[in-house]
Amino acid sequence: QFNFLIDLTNFFSVLHNFYRIMKARKTMSNQDLIREVIAQISTRFMPKIPDIKKAIEVLLDKEYMERVDGTKNMFAYVA
Repeated sequence: QFNFLIDLTNFFSVLHNFYRIMKARKTMSNQDLIREVIAQISTRFMPKIPDIKKAIEVLLDKEYMERVDGTKNMFAYVA
């Protein structure tokens, strides 16, 4: 149960960093966004790739960000 709480806390940390970065930058490519999140979080822990992908999906589903029309790997922040 303790590991579950750590994983959940780490996931929300990844999610928060994605949101904060997108709010500041407005548009970013998928690779640049992932690189930036990993760079900021890696001092505390190394995020898992499935958590990174899930965080992107959550932000897309909740409409905090969207894919840029005509591109497959660009995201835009939705105010």
